[in-house]
Amino acid sequence: MKTRRRSRHSREEWQQLIQAHSESGLNENEFCAQRSISLTRFVHWKRRLDKATSDIADNTNWLELPTLPAATPSGWDIELDLGHGVCLRMSKH
Repeated sequence: MKTRRRSRHSREEWQQLIQAHSESGLNENEFCAQRSISLTRFVHWKRRLDKATSDIADNTNWLELPTLPAATPSGWDIELDLGHGVCLRMSKH
């Protein structure tokens, strides 16, 4: 009986394999068979890395705002210009 040795790939190696697949012109089954890679593991890592990439892309849309000075004990005023002539004003006194 022949046992298959399970090799472990790093995150970077999976990223390289996924890139190689996209450039190969092969479908996932053919690519994995040629490289002796588990199709299940390949699909798992492809989804995992795609999700990580989309999470990073989603986070790049945020704009970092400067920190406001501490509010005085007497209260605070906030004015938010929403554009098109709409302004939101909030205060606590």
